[in-house]
Amino acid sequence: MTRSEPTARTVRVRTVVAVVLALLALTFVFQNTESKSVRFLFWSTSMPAWIWLLVVFAAGVVAGSLFPWFRRRTRR
Repeated sequence: MTRSEPTARTVRVRTVVAVVLALLALTFVFQNTESKSVRFLFWSTSMPAWIWLLVVFAAGVVAGSLFPWFRRRTRR
């Protein structure tokens, strides 16, 4: 068996982890459906809470990719 071939056990564990994470995400979304209002300077809007959290997460991903010097560098 080579390293690139996934074993049945590895695939099953990854599948179980993916399903559990998907269920947790869905539970989070369904528990945070009420609208929340956000005001920033002269701008105000209202959306479900889970969308706001998704927007903040996406902004963090973008900020993390814009500033790569904060990541640890591996030494060779």
